[in-house]
Amino acid sequence: MPYILEECEAGKVLERECYFTYRVKRESERREPKVKPSSEATKKYNTRQRIKKLRRLMNENFKDGDYLLTLDYFRNNNITNEQMQKEVEKFCRKMRNAFKKDSKEFKYIYTKEIGPKGSRHIHMLIPRCDLELIRKFWTNGGINVKPLYSDGQYSKIAEYFIKYSEKTESTLLAQGEKVGKAYYPSRNLRKPKVKKKVVSARQWRKNPTERKGYYLDKDSVHEGISELTGYEYFSYSLIKLDLEGG
Repeated sequence: MPYILEECEAGKVLERECYFTYRVKRESERREPKVKPSSEATKKYNTRQRIKKLRRLMNENFKDGDYLLTLDYFRNNNITNEQMQKEVEKFCRKMRNAFKKDSKEFKYIYTKEIGPKGSRHIHMLIPRCDLELIRKFWTNGGINVKPLYSDGQYSKIAEYFIKYSEKTESTLLAQGEKVGKAYYPSRNLRKPKVKKKVVSARQWRKNPTERKGYYLDKDSVHEGISELTGYEYFSYSLIKLDLEGG
């Protein structure tokens, strides 16, 4: 049976994943009948794919020391989703101009968190900068800044971003408002490097393959059954060692 062996290099993280595909058919193999997945299974699959895509984008474009930023809105500010969007776009525009004056490049990824009881937050990754810039350009509520520290692997942050986006989607649908994107990346982000090749089921094993200069991220090892194909998949990540730092 045909499988795809996928390798993605994003920042310090090298991801490897093997999964079944219906798209490739070899002459000596019969194609298995596709089974239509349930809506719940499709939702789980789509969530996992969004997390994977976002995780790779974060790993490629941000590093430890950059900021995980939460921008709040005052509770008594009954701001709509559309108004939130305008305010965060204005903030990003001002930050971009400030960075440009200092001959630096501003980039970001953000998602909105809108709760059913009125809470409003923006969760964002940005480069490290003078905190006074953030205080100067965000006047809609509180600010929380946390430096990144996960050795270049930001999978947990990606999971939280998608969780917030799904919460927002649920709230907006219940309120009859228009639902936007799951997350918003700036246009100047680098794309992770992805390589794929077709292998047979006999050519891959469910155990991580080591690579010199990297260590295994044990939390990244996953195996399971795809909700869409009903076949096994296996994935893990290797993180590049910081040899210069010892």
